[in-house]
Amino acid sequence: MASKRTFEDWLEGVEPRLRPMALGLRRMFLEAEPDLRESIKWGNPCFEKKLRVFYLASQGDRYVTLGLWQGALLQDPEGLIEGTGKRMRHVKIRGEEELGNPAVGRIIREAVGIDGTEGTSNR
Repeated sequence: MASKRTFEDWLEGVEPRLRPMALGLRRMFLEAEPDLRESIKWGNPCFEKKLRVFYLASQGDRYVTLGLWQGALLQDPEGLIEGTGKRMRHVKIRGEEELGNPAVGRIIREAVGIDGTEGTSNR
């Protein structure tokens, strides 16, 4: 099997039902910060500027994971962010309608806003 080198390569392996969600999240990332660099690391798309900010992963045909490298530092009054890692957390996006949730957009903008600030790290 050929290695995934681009977002498009990765997307080909994602269940068709989840592809619009992955594309929508990517669009939201780049709207929040047009200077994000996109690469494939550990087999998944990663988006970074000063530090790693986001990653995407697909879970079968159930959901797309919006990975947050600094998720533990983000505000989450709606309780969308899951996980117990020291830094990394995630949001499960199960349907396209969830992309329109203002809380998802706020989490994305906040993650971009704290990139590289004091207390953030890729470790």
